[in-house]
Amino acid sequence: MIHFSKSPRKAPSPIKLVLLSTALMSALVWTGPGTHEAHAASTGGYATTNGSNEAAVTVTNLQELENAFNAGKHHIVIKGNIYGGTKPKTFTFASTQWNNTTIEGAPGGGAVLQNIQIKFSGELLPAGTNIENVVVKNITFYGNIKDLQNLSGADTQPGGIGTNYLGVSFRRTSNILVDHVTMYNISDDLFLISQGSDYATVSNSHFYFTDSWLNMNPNPLWNWVGTNQDLASERLAMIIGSNKNDSYQYGGGKLHVTLHHNWFGPNMKGRPLLRGYVHMYNNYFDNSTQPSGKNSKGFPQEQYNAAQIGSGGNIFSEGNYFYRTNNSHQVGLDNSSDGYKFYERKNVYNQTTGTNAQGAAFPGTSFPYSYTVDDAGSVPGTVQNNAGPK
Repeated sequence: MIHFSKSPRKAPSPIKLVLLSTALMSALVWTGPGTHEAHAASTGGYATTNGSNEAAVTVTNLQELENAFNAGKHHIVIKGNIYGGTKPKTFTFASTQWNNTTIEGAPGGGAVLQNIQIKFSGELLPAGTNIENVVVKNITFYGNIKDLQNLSGADTQPGGIGTNYLGVSFRRTSNILVDHVTMYNISDDLFLISQGSDYATVSNSHFYFTDSWLNMNPNPLWNWVGTNQDLASERLAMIIGSNKNDSYQYGGGKLHVTLHHNWFGPNMKGRPLLRGYVHMYNNYFDNSTQPSGKNSKGFPQEQYNAAQIGSGGNIFSEGNYFYRTNNSHQVGLDNSSDGYKFYERKNVYNQTTGTNAQGAAFPGTSFPYSYTVDDAGSVPGTVQNNAGPK
């Protein structure tokens, strides 16, 4: 782990900048390494998957979800609020039998997974083989604060149930779409893409923490990576690439990820931490609550960064809106000599604080998908109205 009102203006009318690359969109199928063909979908990013084409099974409680998982159902529809129990429960999809899987909420925005992690993990697969073609959409993921406060012992130590609890995580997974989800009050990072995962789009989603998390009391001390830290300060959005060796530049040219039209905040301590080949456009970085002072354990509440450029990352940032953020783009490397690249254009910075790393002008890079960049001034309204389950 790395720890560290006036409303935003809205443009009266959006200005559109359309960029089109035919390198991928002219193809009818996605042909990533080792995959069988999957019909291409336009996601405004690297993912081209439609997920499962199987008949859907709808689940309304934990037992039904477990039954669907154990039966190997590839299209699971969540209906209502499913509670995983007093300790976070992880569903681990760990083989290529889970290729072409969709987990989605029923229409209406009411699908919730509480104290439940969805984990796609190809870590034990042969070298060069990933789980492929996964869609997660239209679901809210959140942790029950009281349950997490009550965890103790091994659950709060490195590798524990609490310290490894994320909303959704992908390891050794390729062609991923995460769309219209909400994640909040989760005790590790909210979301993860790592270990050679590739070709992912994360869009129209909301990542944040509540005031109740920010001000929790009691505020237990947990040990994520060898040092005790307080739970209330663990307010981290996402990681793309877990370390230098799991990065675009040093990890074999993987981790192509697009982040677009997502809402990060409020009450975020820091991140996303970006070590991949990441194109982020039209995201709203919202520090409107501007936490300050110290919490019940005496630790500072302030945000330490909004977006972190990590070792081995190639980061393209355009048309994003940063509102009251601290250190809006921050270069934070595993070692000071590590390589990275950072490019930016047409971002808006409104009442920001700290320092903001200056990116180079966009090179002549052509992304292998079509996308439309809204004028950054319209992003807060557009994103807040559209992010999360529908």
